[in-house]
Amino acid sequence: MRSIWIISKREFKSYFSTPVGYVVLGTFALISGLGFSYSFIYYSFTTETPAMYDLPAVPNLEEFFLSEYMVYCGLMMMFIGPLITMRLLAEERNQGTIEMLLTHPLRDRDIIFGKYFASLGMLLLMMLTAGVNLGVVYYFVDVEVAVLLFGLLAFFLMGAAFLSMGLFVSSMCQSQITAATITFAVYFVFFMLGYLAGDAPETLPLPPDWPAQVQSLLTSGYDVSLSMMKNVSIDAHARQMAQGIFQPADVAYYLLFIVFFIFLTFRSLEMRKWRS
Repeated sequence: MRSIWIISKREFKSYFSTPVGYVVLGTFALISGLGFSYSFIYYSFTTETPAMYDLPAVPNLEEFFLSEYMVYCGLMMMFIGPLITMRLLAEERNQGTIEMLLTHPLRDRDIIFGKYFASLGMLLLMMLTAGVNLGVVYYFVDVEVAVLLFGLLAFFLMGAAFLSMGLFVSSMCQSQITAATITFAVYFVFFMLGYLAGDAPETLPLPPDWPAQVQSLLTSGYDVSLSMMKNVSIDAHARQMAQGIFQPADVAYYLLFIVFFIFLTFRSLEMRKWRS
């Protein structure tokens, strides 16, 4: 644990030895603040005159505002996450210091978890910014504290999942720019899967004159693929959580997502050792 802490502390400090840390935090604070202000003002207008916005009644705070805002904060990691993770291991490879790390009396877990916890430190700082915005909601609106905490948990889990994926991509790349670009591309794929699944028809339209066995096979495959696309989408499991609705499956999804990409990062470093 001591080695993990030393690597994590060194890596976290390095964010602020360059403009990267300040740019990340400043960008998140600005964009999340603008999104919060717009959403809060818009929600205030809809509560006064819901008919003008084609709403049958006063919208629910948790569903209409809090859930959307916290998922919005989580999705911002799709753009900010690559800036945090691109340098974690790619920079070590680019500077040739990865070999020194791997031959140093450090275990792979010390390097990986040290780097990952440093990125989580940046995520926690961003959570503080989002927490200030939620504090404004709590001050002006009667809302349960548990709902706000679940919203922050949804944001943290989404961010931690994004960062674990970015860490793996960084371990495979030598250039920080390449790592950032690939990380964003993979993020975007996971983001779009949910929207594609939402726009897709619930049943596969097939010509009626096709054989029954072919129709059954294609329909089954389509149903399985559609279900996978809906469940793999990285923001789908955060929406209910951000409303204060706890479902173990949602938390399990993010935890398994993180474990899977951390596992791939271990395999990536092992491949590096064998090649050297």
